[in-house]
Amino acid sequence: MIHVVFVMPPYPYSRSIGQEEGKRQIGLMPPLGVGYLTAYLEQTGKYQCHFVDAVAERLSIEETVFRVLSLKPDVIGISSFTTFLLNSSYQLAQKLKEECPNIPLLMGGPHTTSFGEQVLKDCPYIDYVIPGDAEVPLLELLEKIFFRGTHENVKGIIYKNENDEIVDTGCSIPIDNLDVLPFPSRHIYNHNLYEPLPSLSPKRPAMSMITARGCPWARCKFCYQGGKYASPFRRRSPENVVAEIKYLIEKYHVKNIVFWDDNFCIYPEWIHNFCSLLKQEKIKLDWSVLSRVNTVTPEMLNEMAEAGCYSIQFGIESGNEEILKLIRKGHTLEQCRNAVQWAKSAGMETRAFFVLGFPTETPAMSEETIRFACELNIDYVVFFSYYVAPGTLLAEIAMKEGQCFEFIGQHLPSYLPNTYPDLDTLTKKVQSAYRRYYLRPRYFARTIARTIRRPHHLKNQIKAFNYWFRLSLKKWTSNKNLN
Repeated sequence: MIHVVFVMPPYPYSRSIGQEEGKRQIGLMPPLGVGYLTAYLEQTGKYQCHFVDAVAERLSIEETVFRVLSLKPDVIGISSFTTFLLNSSYQLAQKLKEECPNIPLLMGGPHTTSFGEQVLKDCPYIDYVIPGDAEVPLLELLEKIFFRGTHENVKGIIYKNENDEIVDTGCSIPIDNLDVLPFPSRHIYNHNLYEPLPSLSPKRPAMSMITARGCPWARCKFCYQGGKYASPFRRRSPENVVAEIKYLIEKYHVKNIVFWDDNFCIYPEWIHNFCSLLKQEKIKLDWSVLSRVNTVTPEMLNEMAEAGCYSIQFGIESGNEEILKLIRKGHTLEQCRNAVQWAKSAGMETRAFFVLGFPTETPAMSEETIRFACELNIDYVVFFSYYVAPGTLLAEIAMKEGQCFEFIGQHLPSYLPNTYPDLDTLTKKVQSAYRRYYLRPRYFARTIARTIRRPHHLKNQIKAFNYWFRLSLKKWTSNKNLN
C-alpha cells in the first residue's frame, strides 16, 4: 500500500475572515479538492491517503513537517491553494526535502495551474507540478513512479529532467463527465477543526459540496477564471448531486449543505430538476449557494427556497459602475438591487462580497460602494481589500496604477491604488465600512424581524451577529512596502 500525504501549508487564517473558537476556525471548511483526489486514488485499492491541514490545526512549518513525516509518507502532495500561501508552500517544500530527500514532492492547486513552470524555477525542492484537474495525471504519475516505468509520457505534469530542464508534458484532457468521479473522501478530514460561517449554516452538522468545475462567466479581470488559464465549465447531473446529499445525510447525519460553486444559479432547467428531486426524495435540509446577480429570476429563487435554500451570496464587488466595467463584472447596480430584493421576497437570507481599493478607485468611489451596500441592507456582508492576483488581467493594470505591500490578511490592504493618498487611509476605509454597516438601526431592525420569523434559529443569529460585530472592531496594523 502506497501512503500519500496531502498537506495544506501553514497560514494564520484568523487574519482573513476567520475567527478562532476553541479548536475550530470559524469560516474554514475542508478543502474538497483533496477529498476528490483521495477518493480517486483509494478506489484503486493501491493507495492510502492522509491529510495534514496546517491552517486548520494552526501548525508552524516545523510542526507541519513533523506531522507529515509521522504518517510515513511514500509521496507528499502540497496544495498551493492561493498565491498568498506561496511563500509558506516553498518553505514547507524546502524543509520536507531536507528531511526526506528521496520522497517525491508534488504541488498542485490554482497557483500551479497558472504558473506551473515558474514554481519549479522558484522552488527547486518540488519534483512535480500538476496543474488543473489533477485526478487523472496524479494517478498516472504515481503508477509510473511506484509500479511501472517512467513518467515522461504522463500528460498534465511539469517536471525537471536530468539536465535540469523544465519539461511540460502538455495539458491533460479535462474530465468532461463529472459524474464519473467518486464522491470526495471525507474520512481524511478532522471535522472537529472546521466551522462554517454562522450566516451559512443555521443547522449542524454542516458540510460543503460542489456541483461544478470552472466558472460559466469566466471574464472577471481580477480572477484567474477570467484569463487564459480558466477551467472549462462542467456540471454534475442533478441526480448525482442528490445522491451525494443522501449519502452525507445517511453517513454523517448532515442537516446543512454549503455549495461552493462559483455560480450555482446557472441553467434554470438544472435548478428545476435539482429542486424537484429534493422534493421527490423528501429531503429536508438547509442549503446555501453563491450566485451572480444577473442569472437569477424570481421564479428560480422561489423554487430554490421551497426546496430548502436558506441563504444566497452574491459577488457584487463594487457600488460604482465605472469600477464594475473596469473589472468586467458583467452586471449593473440595478441587477444587484433586483436580485437582492427577489431573494428577500423568496424568504432567503442574503449575503454579499464587496471589495475596496481596486486600481483607479478613489476614496469617493469606495464611499459609493459602502453606501450601496447599506442601501441593499443585506443580512451579511464582507468588505475585502483588493488583492493583486498575479497573472490576472487586472494585475497588469494594478501594477501600473499603484503599489503592492506585504500580504497579511484579506482585510488589511496589500495594494494601494495611486488614487488613494496612503495605505492608512484605505485601511481605515475598510474598518469603517464594517462599523457603518453593522451598527445601523436599519440593519438591527432587519435582524430582529428575521429572528422573529425564524425563532428556532435565534442561537445561530446571535452567533452570527457576534462574529460580524467582532470583525467590525478588529484591530489591524500596517505592513511593509514590497515595491
